Amino acid sequence: MKKVIILMGVPGSGKGTQAELLAKKFGYGHISTGNLLRKLATDPEADREDKEKLEEMKAGRLVDNELIYKLAFAEMEKFFLLNKGVILDGAIRTIEQAERFQRFFEEKGMNDDMVVIDVNISDDVSLERLMHRKETSTAMRADDNLEIMRKRIQEQGNEAIKPILYFYESLKLLRRAHGERSIEDVQESIVKILEEF
Repeated sequence: MKKVIILMGVPGSGKGTQAELLAKKFGYGHISTGNLLRKLATDPEADREDKEKLEEMKAGRLVDNELIYKLAFAEMEKFFLLNKGVILDGAIRTIEQAERFQRFFEEKGMNDDMVVIDVNISDDVSLERLMHRKETSTAMRADDNLEIMRKRIQEQGNEAIKPILYFYESLKLLRRAHGERSIEDVQESIVKILEEF
């Protein structure tokens, strides 16, 4: 199976849930930049400059690219040293990031050992799911309010990620999974893609 699995999808697509399930199933490292950033926010030893950059995330904006690279690349290196694969969840949100991550994988000699899966849902379903999460979650996140949710979908929705998907399609790395089904059905289709790929 491919050593690098990149899950793409709009907010609320379920890519985080799928990444956790797949990481457990295959013994891969789960790289969620959202989790890495939240961990950084509570780390008393963290670099002060890095923490300042987190304020952008709280306002619903994308975080500084260099911080993303620093955290994600260091985390991936840990798993590669253990000869484990990784699943990236929400790590790549701009074409610039896609190109930079691709250079990282090429430098590691992994450009033939990766697959990108778009867990596809509509923007309407994305907003519905984010609203549902807000209503049912016991842990309120800083970006869980309607105005910021709409902004997130504008900045990270289907129109926004289209160039990234074209980029991976041009590299013949992209596959798609229909994300508006049950968690089990989506996982089954992703596993099938991984087995075929």
